[in-house]
Amino acid sequence: MNRTVMGVAALACLVLCRGVAPAPAPPPVEAWIKAFNAQDVAALKALGDDSADYDHDKFEESGGLDFVRIDKDDGKDIEVLARERLSPEIWRLLLTRDEKDPARFSDIRLHPEPLASEGAALAELDDFAKRLERKNEFSGVVLVRRDGQDLFAKTYGHADGAETVPNTLDTKFFMASQGKMFTAVSIFQLIEKGRVSLDDTVGKFLTGYPNQDIAAKVTVRMLLTHTGGTGDMGILMPEEAANRDKVHSIADIIALNGARGPDFPPGTKFDYSNYGYLLLGAIIEKASGTDYYDYVQKNILDPAGMTRTGFPLHDDMADTAVPMWVKDGKLVSAMDQWPWRGTPAGGGVSTVGDEAKFIAALNEGKLVSKATLAFATHAPGGFGFKEGNGFGYGFIESGANGLKYWGHGGGAHGDSLVLSYYPKTRVTFVCMANREPPACDRLAENYLFRWPRQ
Repeated sequence: MNRTVMGVAALACLVLCRGVAPAPAPPPVEAWIKAFNAQDVAALKALGDDSADYDHDKFEESGGLDFVRIDKDDGKDIEVLARERLSPEIWRLLLTRDEKDPARFSDIRLHPEPLASEGAALAELDDFAKRLERKNEFSGVVLVRRDGQDLFAKTYGHADGAETVPNTLDTKFFMASQGKMFTAVSIFQLIEKGRVSLDDTVGKFLTGYPNQDIAAKVTVRMLLTHTGGTGDMGILMPEEAANRDKVHSIADIIALNGARGPDFPPGTKFDYSNYGYLLLGAIIEKASGTDYYDYVQKNILDPAGMTRTGFPLHDDMADTAVPMWVKDGKLVSAMDQWPWRGTPAGGGVSTVGDEAKFIAALNEGKLVSKATLAFATHAPGGFGFKEGNGFGYGFIESGANGLKYWGHGGGAHGDSLVLSYYPKTRVTFVCMANREPPACDRLAENYLFRWPRQ
């Protein structure tokens, strides 16, 4: 039975198996579905839904929703089954009533239900990627690999701004923040060798660091977990071109930022910090006695067999997809927003195949011990994150649909990346795009929620 027939049969059972016609949707649910299908932002907001961008993503994925039935209603939480308009597949809408106004919702979540087979899930992934490609909202490569075997490996769109060079499985893409994983692994390698500890301060290695609060109070642990208050680097935003033009080394970026203090008392809150990872790169250089780029090449890329990954200079980007973003209503290159070279905070280049090799090398114990990997990839919770659902030590751990994953994403003007490893299914999911975020996040969510439950 093909997946369309299976979907129709499942829907028929949902509606008729109890021997009665489906009841109409309760008024607040009906109002939300109507507003969602019309993409009426004002009406959605009036119902308590402020997630206009997310709703738009899900509307494009589903084509709109038609009510099937209420699966649960305990007076507070409502679970709604709905059918997407692009296929017979079923979605689940989770609504929590506002305690002060039952006609509004305090929490709204929406996702497709798992499909019956891996093949059906991958077919839906391909369909969605093609729809985004036709709208010029996705251009890139998607890889799904298990135990070294590719379950799905497809390319979409073009690598150049003129749209004459198709993306291939060997096309290089900017990694953006995914490069933080290389920095974290390098730190843990030095920890395993006894050259660094998580509680070492910045000042132990960077003895002349200008700001004494950062030097004395910010630790390696805080830098890895984005809790040091170290902020951004001042070179990544479109308006920071003057700063980009005058930095050509890790030392230059430290000179640009070193005088300022932490944004909050170190260790007291979470705030994503690119500059914190730049400082980790400087610590790697001091602790190893090796240039950061040389260290990563010798200790990560070479052992993992990542031959198409590296940190080329801005003017040497052969075989790299041009990052494209929308400016003044037009799709234009974002190359002018990249610094002279990638940094320990990210910005190198890689391919989907090399990223999958990185995951394999980690799991095989080629880069750090398996105990260290388990520690680094687990999110311990705190600062508003649930345990196992947030930031670990250079990696992100999350999950849904009965599946946990770890990895890291990346995003910048004209680049969107996702790398996730699912231990339960032994699957590596890679998406690399030369389009704006959340291009790859949308495909990653499609994969996560539609993958059959194990």
